[in-house]
Amino acid sequence: MSTHDETLARNARITLEAACGLKAGQTLAICTRRSNHAYAREENVVSYVKALCREAVALGAHPVVIDVTEFLAGPGYAAGKIIPSVGQALRAADTVINTMDDVGFSRLIGRQDNDDEFLTARGRWVFLQANGMEHWNLDPRLVRAIRPRTEKLIELLVDARDVHVTTAAGTDFHFAMGAGGTATAVLGIVPMYGEVATAPRQGTEHGRIVVTGPTQMKVRPAAELDRRPMVIDVADGRVTGYDGDPEQIKRLEAFIASGTPAADAIDEVGIPTSRVMDNDQWWWSDGTHHLRRIHIALGNNLQRDTHIHGARHMDTELDDPTIVIDGVTVLKDGDFVGPLDAW
Repeated sequence: MSTHDETLARNARITLEAACGLKAGQTLAICTRRSNHAYAREENVVSYVKALCREAVALGAHPVVIDVTEFLAGPGYAAGKIIPSVGQALRAADTVINTMDDVGFSRLIGRQDNDDEFLTARGRWVFLQANGMEHWNLDPRLVRAIRPRTEKLIELLVDARDVHVTTAAGTDFHFAMGAGGTATAVLGIVPMYGEVATAPRQGTEHGRIVVTGPTQMKVRPAAELDRRPMVIDVADGRVTGYDGDPEQIKRLEAFIASGTPAADAIDEVGIPTSRVMDNDQWWWSDGTHHLRRIHIALGNNLQRDTHIHGARHMDTELDDPTIVIDGVTVLKDGDFVGPLDAW
């Protein structure tokens, strides 16, 4: 076996064992397609699926691959067709891995709304970080640490009276949780990512956010981080003012105006809980969701009790934050400390 194949096999095994918890005797369903992958070449995705299946068999598990290439390309999917038997098969499996990085997965199980059930790993259904598996340098101890650190952070946040976020660049931002706030475990992007996605108690958010990293929605793309930081002022949960590069501010104003209602609320404060640093190289989207950052999202989420994201939602990234929860420091300049440094 070549070094390339050995690395692929090792990373597939860590993904199944450390991230998915797959065990001997259990069933694994991999839902995939052979073409039109947005972030990884299709031949690479095929090799990842084969490696996952081989390692599942080596573990004593029972893998099955569901190939939906032609279905996704056909008129049925475009018209909203749902195949009940596919949903039944996925619900019956012990673990489901979706390799389709840009396809809404919920319709395959009979739902039309969103993919939160997969983002949270409820029922052990997950998205594969389908990019670069043949190159990852995974440490299984760091992968296993994601879940307990995430669960501990939720425990600290759920009834928090004051969460204080600061950065060296000038962020000084507060929010509260408790009744009306939610803290959701994002454990379904495997094997390198984990997060607590909080929807603060609406109206408690106030202070200044200094965005030094990129944003989503091409407002402050990763290629423009040499421009001055974007400063966003917040009171009573709503944006009250902003400053920064004129071109980026114009895009920000357009994003806020694009929502119905306006996307000027604090939609989410997302706190990554992983320290599998390969994530930052192989995250598949837009340079966001790096692990020594947090993201504070603007949006218009009207369903905070059941959905992480609003219809309009834009993460903004803050570098090397410090977070204090009711007087307890859990993150210091981007490093986990205190109760979150146990793993």
